[in-house]
Amino acid sequence: MKTINDTIGDVAGLRTLIEASEFDAVIAASPENVHYVADVQIATQRLIRDRLALIIWAKRQEPVMVLCQVEERYVGQESWIGDIRGFKEFVTPPMRLVAEVLREKGLAGARIGCEMDYLAGKYLGQLQADLPGLRLEPCEALFWRARMLKSPREREIIRAGFRGTERALQATYITVAEGEEELSLHRRLSESILRSGAEDVAFCHINAGANTGFPHAAPTRYQVKPGDIVKADCGGHYHGYLSNVGRTAKLGKPTPDELDTWKRLREIHHAVAGELRPGNRGRELFDLATRLHEKHRISFPYAHNGHSIGLDVHEHPFIGPYEDIPFEAGMICTVETRARVVGQKGLHMEDLFEITNAGPLLMSDAFDNEEILVI
Repeated sequence: MKTINDTIGDVAGLRTLIEASEFDAVIAASPENVHYVADVQIATQRLIRDRLALIIWAKRQEPVMVLCQVEERYVGQESWIGDIRGFKEFVTPPMRLVAEVLREKGLAGARIGCEMDYLAGKYLGQLQADLPGLRLEPCEALFWRARMLKSPREREIIRAGFRGTERALQATYITVAEGEEELSLHRRLSESILRSGAEDVAFCHINAGANTGFPHAAPTRYQVKPGDIVKADCGGHYHGYLSNVGRTAKLGKPTPDELDTWKRLREIHHAVAGELRPGNRGRELFDLATRLHEKHRISFPYAHNGHSIGLDVHEHPFIGPYEDIPFEAGMICTVETRARVVGQKGLHMEDLFEITNAGPLLMSDAFDNEEILVI
């Protein structure tokens, strides 16, 4: 059977954070944090919102998992958690079982950290009604902190996922032909992401012509024309971890204006990426990006300029105006640089970097995007 030291993420580090926290126990409830702690992905937790899976982890005790009985045997086989309690769907309310676990552990009136951003109000209300002395408080930041530092295995999986997605994009781009519909590009890119090793396609936005002026347009029957920009922002799940790659190509030779804009975007991209160093903060890099866009006369209306990634597509730390978490060696972060005239044209690049004491390390190095790819 697995132990806590066999998990993909640093779950032993999470235990240390729980022990040092202000909470008597924490409750993981979101698919991402349940996956991280239990080291197993429960597909139906994502698909069926009311089929809850929760982990109650009290200080100085082993965690207890509460989940639907139909998943009990599978999770028992795959997870390191030994104490698993199953509820019968439509018969036993899952939060009643959570309340029983808390009473059993002497925590009926304790201070409990809970993922209150994820759990619906009716479930929080049921737990509070069963245990009126319980003090429920949000604990999302504790899980953020645990997941920000990626273990070597996490970094290996994510790097391989990004490279697989890059290769899928490149294979799709080099076969784009005049007259091909966006829907065809979408299907072909999705198939390539799956062939690259992903268990599923998380998102797939690939557009041409004026549709590149939207960030996440649905694929249409628009047919690619000579001179069209083709832009993609896509990703898959690789062992549950996400990729998120942005690349730009053109059917034909880029115009002088496109080449000039791309050159200025690359300068911004390299400058921001160069500051992904221990001690720097996301808000400082966002301020730098803002100044550089102004200097290069490129509009910058965006809410962020990059983000970490893992079991969620957007994880902390962000390159954003309010991100005050210092970067540390072992974190990863994308840099997402783009220019967009809504409904007319868009240029997009997104790369992943590991923060190291020696400087940022490019992890998305399978599809060089220094120049706009000419198809």
